[in-house]
Amino acid sequence: MTDSTPPGPDPEHTGPASAPDGGPLNPPPSAAAAAALLEVRRMRGRLADLTETVAGLRGLPGRVDHYTELHQQLAATVSEDLAPGLAALREFTNAELARQDAQLEEVLTELRRERNSPVDWPALSEEQAREQWPILGRWIAEVFVPWYEITREELPDCWPLHRPALVELSWLRSAHVQAYLRSSPPSVAGEWHQRWRPGAVDRLRAVIDRSLCGPGFHQVPEGHRPAPPPPTPGPDGRMPPPPGRQLALARHWQDNYNRAVEQDLAWRRQREAQD
Repeated sequence: MTDSTPPGPDPEHTGPASAPDGGPLNPPPSAAAAAALLEVRRMRGRLADLTETVAGLRGLPGRVDHYTELHQQLAATVSEDLAPGLAALREFTNAELARQDAQLEEVLTELRRERNSPVDWPALSEEQAREQWPILGRWIAEVFVPWYEITREELPDCWPLHRPALVELSWLRSAHVQAYLRSSPPSVAGEWHQRWRPGAVDRLRAVIDRSLCGPGFHQVPEGHRPAPPPPTPGPDGRMPPPPGRQLALARHWQDNYNRAVEQDLAWRRQREAQD
């Protein structure tokens, strides 16, 4: 080999000595450097998205003001245009509800009036009996006697002291009330007059012994009754009818009524105390 022969390649350095572009050859990046580079790229993407979002929000205050103005206009429209109509509707609704309530109360009152169950005297409490006695007494004094001309012979003065008579008169009153309800047909009233009233009067003759009871006396045998006072002419000069033919007005049986009520309430009070 002569001195002019160029030296051959170094067998220990066979790889490329420069980058493809002719520059110096850089060593490959490490795994940490590659991960950092990827994170930087991701952050740049997020920053771009946030920038776009912020740009879209720049017009939000203007839109809020616009919608606020629309809301105020709507409130003014409701107040000016709809409020009077709503007030009128509210007034009409209240008036209609009041009318419906009044009609309902009328119906309920009529239904309560038509609840006319017979009085179960044996089962009454003291308080219930205290309420029922005046109802029966008033009906006898104001309806039964004056309108149907019931005499003292037909209804003896001592009727309140006879429990069977009390029960008979009580159901007769209930039947009379039922006969004259607005929902009852006329035939019910006719049946009361033709059947129930005569039947009850006959029953009074059966449950009150006329040999012991009559006008002015109670449980007195015929031979022990005091002689009645002689009749005196009335203001018109006419003689009054015999006691048995006189109307069974309340003044003839009021004392016996008061006595019977007192005894009946005392008996019920004692019974309730024992229960």
